[in-house]
Amino acid sequence: MSSSQYIFDTSLPHCQWWLAITSPQICYSRDLYDYHIPGMRKTDDDLEAWGRSITDSWGIENRRDWHQVIHQLAMAEVHGKIWMSEFSRRACMTSSGWEQRIADADDEVAQGEMRFLDVVYRHVGQVGFKAWDYCRGSFLTRVGYVLGMVTQEEFAFLLNYFSQQIQKQFSGWEQYQHSFIFGRSYWEYINEQDDDQVNIPYLLNSGFSIGYSQFFNLIENDPDIPIPALNWHTELPDIRIPETLRSLLNEEEEG
Repeated sequence: MSSSQYIFDTSLPHCQWWLAITSPQICYSRDLYDYHIPGMRKTDDDLEAWGRSITDSWGIENRRDWHQVIHQLAMAEVHGKIWMSEFSRRACMTSSGWEQRIADADDEVAQGEMRFLDVVYRHVGQVGFKAWDYCRGSFLTRVGYVLGMVTQEEFAFLLNYFSQQIQKQFSGWEQYQHSFIFGRSYWEYINEQDDDQVNIPYLLNSGFSIGYSQFFNLIENDPDIPIPALNWHTELPDIRIPETLRSLLNEEEEG
């Protein structure tokens, strides 16, 4: 470890915060993961197969790819950018004006998506689905740390960066969790193989009443989850980007 700024110590409040931001993702797989272990895995069994399943799902082939994906998530460029202009438009319209915009939409799918957008906006405002990107970015950072794709210095910098973005853009753990679960619901919707017209009822009904309630039941019934008890306003340090990461990202941009 080259500098004290990259130290990870679970007794430090900001380090507790670094791990807490992954909680919404971990809560779905509590049999495999622990909130408080930096690498999350409770055992090292089938570590290679676990890593391969993740790299295959993300299309990752090497360390450069790994950090490119994390960078895209840190910039909220994967799903966080979806509907950003529409969220901004919704912020400038009255509820009745938005209802008229829905009525003027061309088809049932467009109307359904705009109704979903309205619900998301009412819960989280213009941040939309950004928590879905940030949470998964922190998850990949921790996975990469276990698999040797992310160094100790990169681990500290990246988790701190994600944490800073989350503190800046969200008002608290509740808004962060809402943004995550809405992002997850939309991700499931667009990744279903059925036609969008078939999936719209899921997005507007099951996605809300089943997926949404199940998520918060998991959160509320898990005594080990570090949020929302952890102080939202925990002070985070200023950490320099490691030279290894700077060089890798610059190499990606030039390549």
